[in-house]
Amino acid sequence: MKVLGVIPARMESSRFFGKPLENILGIPMIAHCYERALMSDCDELVISTPNTVIRDWCFERNIPAIITSNLHERASERAEETLRMLEADQGEAYSHTILIQGDEPQVLPSEINSVIKKLGEGAEIVNQVIEINKAEATSEDVVKVILNKLNEIIYFSRSVIPNNAEKFYRQLGIIGFTSFMLKQYVSLETTLCEQLESIDMMRFLENDIPITGLLSKEKIIGVDRHDDILNVEKKLAHDLLFKKYQNKYL
Repeated sequence: MKVLGVIPARMESSRFFGKPLENILGIPMIAHCYERALMSDCDELVISTPNTVIRDWCFERNIPAIITSNLHERASERAEETLRMLEADQGEAYSHTILIQGDEPQVLPSEINSVIKKLGEGAEIVNQVIEINKAEATSEDVVKVILNKLNEIIYFSRSVIPNNAEKFYRQLGIIGFTSFMLKQYVSLETTLCEQLESIDMMRFLENDIPITGLLSKEKIIGVDRHDDILNVEKKLAHDLLFKKYQNKYL
């Protein structure tokens, strides 16, 4: 296996403009994501962005970054463009690509590695999920998932699904692909539920392409709005991984 890790980041988040460079305990969020993902088994790691301000910030700190199109509506499309650009530039292929969302600054290298392991066992698309309570499930910022008996994901939604359930699951921001399947993603037309739900992975499901749900027990807080920063800071203040890289930036 040769694994590329891609961290998509853009300034124009509709709910929180500029969040990749928002400081969390004095360090920009994108740096937390990068440093923690760097501890994983990815063979190469790059930040993919349409914004020169993010690219320049990365270059000043010797963090690999690449400018991609500002027309992408989906992080998966940005990851695929990054894969193609790096393969063309380097003249060699990556067998697998891991999309690591740039707004989960608590991301754990062990969780990235568990996705890589699942891909190595033959899965073609793997999306981490975690059990949540009903209060969390009511938030439209949280993407809920339904799993079948084989732990395959059969639907994603920002609505509360399943209705009247006692147990809920949410999507986490680590998604692994065979590079072939990631390239297939952009060859498929945008689908109805993908647009209605504003969720990348619906494009695969609506084309009858299975997605493996990989259960995690690690509680990761995503940053969707500025109000989430305080909760993340409380968690990171006592985080052992944070101690390993904080002096690089402070």
